[in-house]
Amino acid sequence: MLSFLKTRLSPYYEFLIFNSLLATLVAIRYFSYFPDVPFDTAQVAFTVTSVFSHMSLLALVFGLVCMVLCFLPFKAKRVVLALFATIAISFLIVDTMVFGFYRFHLNYPVLSLVASGQIVEFPMTAWLVLAAGMASIFALQWWVLGRVEYKQFALTRKLRKVFMGLFLATTLASHSIHIWAAATAYQPVLFVNQYLPLFYPTIANSFLMKHGYLDREELAKKQAKKPTIQGGLNYPRSPIVGTAPVQPKNIMVILIDSWRSDTVTQEYMPTVYQASQEGLSFDRHYASGNATRMGTFGLFYGLPGPYWHPMLANQRSTVLMDRLQELDYNIGIFTSAHIESPEFNRTIFANIPNLRIRGKSMGNAAERDIELVDDWTKWYEDRSDKPTFSFLFFDAPHGFIFPDDYEPKFEPMSGPNNPFVRSNDSDPEPIFNRYRTSTHFVDSLIKQVFAKLEEQGTLDDTVVVITGDHGEELNDNGQNFWGHNGNFTEAQVKVPFIMIGAGVDKQANQWPQGEMTTHFDMVPTLMSNYLGVTTDVKDYSIGENLYGEYVERPYTIISDYGDYAIVSKDKIFSLKGNGLYEVKDGRNRLLPKQEIDAERMKYALDVLSRFSE
Repeated sequence: MLSFLKTRLSPYYEFLIFNSLLATLVAIRYFSYFPDVPFDTAQVAFTVTSVFSHMSLLALVFGLVCMVLCFLPFKAKRVVLALFATIAISFLIVDTMVFGFYRFHLNYPVLSLVASGQIVEFPMTAWLVLAAGMASIFALQWWVLGRVEYKQFALTRKLRKVFMGLFLATTLASHSIHIWAAATAYQPVLFVNQYLPLFYPTIANSFLMKHGYLDREELAKKQAKKPTIQGGLNYPRSPIVGTAPVQPKNIMVILIDSWRSDTVTQEYMPTVYQASQEGLSFDRHYASGNATRMGTFGLFYGLPGPYWHPMLANQRSTVLMDRLQELDYNIGIFTSAHIESPEFNRTIFANIPNLRIRGKSMGNAAERDIELVDDWTKWYEDRSDKPTFSFLFFDAPHGFIFPDDYEPKFEPMSGPNNPFVRSNDSDPEPIFNRYRTSTHFVDSLIKQVFAKLEEQGTLDDTVVVITGDHGEELNDNGQNFWGHNGNFTEAQVKVPFIMIGAGVDKQANQWPQGEMTTHFDMVPTLMSNYLGVTTDVKDYSIGENLYGEYVERPYTIISDYGDYAIVSKDKIFSLKGNGLYEVKDGRNRLLPKQEIDAERMKYALDVLSRFSE
């Protein structure tokens, strides 16, 4: 039996070797878009070993799938194998072209729109060139199959004995180099990852820390160093210019983790509710993500979540923080949870000296929130006469937490938050009451902050933005979702967005109630109206100026840790990390027709390529 299989499959092992080499040659094209030529031994070694080992791995996986074809009748076998190999290599070639245009890899919706001409309308000559190219690849595959079947292809015959060893050696080498690079924060190697499709090299930092081979603090210091390669971004698209305000206003951003918009009531959050009545309250505001990383990222950059990775790789701070520093603001960053994971210390606040990474309290979120306000109060009292930017990020609602002796408590109330013991039949009201109590607690802390501004005589000279990083679902859609980062429905992405204080003119605002605003709008609004920036908003954000003329938006882009979706109230068109897509209604239920939404896909391609180079 083994002899029979060896006889049957042996020639096609050489066919697999050939296509591994061909795929490697094609993949070299990805690095024509690299911002810098590899300049040291480690980067060159990682690039070379990764390209060969990864393309060989993809070829091996493809070969295993096609193994059954080797048992077809002889005439049919060659045609089908040549055709499959042609499609695979052609797909790789098209992916290099898409990566060149958009700096992300091919997925099925993009491929469909390219093929239908809805993204780029190819002339007939382009289609003829494509057809000729595929015909040439098919002819090459046909010729190679004929040669290997009759054991006449010298190149693959020579490589038969060494190929598998070479594949294993380069795989081990590339992953070992990446483990070392991740453990030493060696960015030139880490920067290579995004250039290969479906490439997930090994990281072993947790293992190395656990066994004493890696020091967490030493790694953090290395990660904080500026990268030696700057590339992959065209952000901002033009220089940030403008005139410094004669009388600059103080700016405060209050962010509440996991904040539902239906808690902004006189009963549950009286201080915030009063602010919403006196200032601007945008009642259909969507976060940029359904979890903290992407929700906070979009708020401070005005850009969608897929830009997170190149921003982190380049340790590129947001233009908002750059402008504040340029205007010599006092900058105070006060967060309850630490800001090393997600790595806001290496993105949003990358250039802030003496950054407060975490508070001293090792207690729960409620205790850390109290300490946050205490630390901010001391800092605010000792500030200089320069204008001030304050960022306060409260965490208690994320865990439904409040002090044991806190009153009022809303009853009936569940025990400590534990979504894993809930089912679709669980009564949400006791759980919701625990959550409401935690938001009431945070409201009491915000009341202290407002009181301090008033005591210091700066309340009227401060614009305050109050919003959430994302929402919090309590089985709103009857699908047993409790929390966030699970879907893109309004329960998980709709948050309050309130502006009050200096420069806020409720009567002059042109944005009607019930119309969409997004996290992407904060940066343009602050830059244009408070920081004297005259650069076109579209050169540094995908958002709008909320003090300007109303702009109708039928949908927006929202991200989680791996996927993103183009979302409106009644439709969610999501692009999955595996290259596929789903079309759902606003309550997260699949629509009968799973059709690619060309209009939304074009919008996604525009915003996801606008700031890439």
